[in-house]
Amino acid sequence: MDILARRLTIITLLMAIFAIMLAAAVETDYRRSTHNTNGKLVACSTPDMCRASL
Repeated sequence: MDILARRLTIITLLMAIFAIMLAAAVETDYRRSTHNTNGKLVACSTPDMCRASL
């Protein structure tokens, strides 16, 4: 029974490490795919605000 518990512990730890690495990869891909909208010019409804934002 000790051998089975040890194997289950090792497999569980390996799966946890894999899950953490997969989550980090997905988060990195998500951050890379988001577009940075800072500094972009957009059409303004009022010209006064457009001048202030430039």
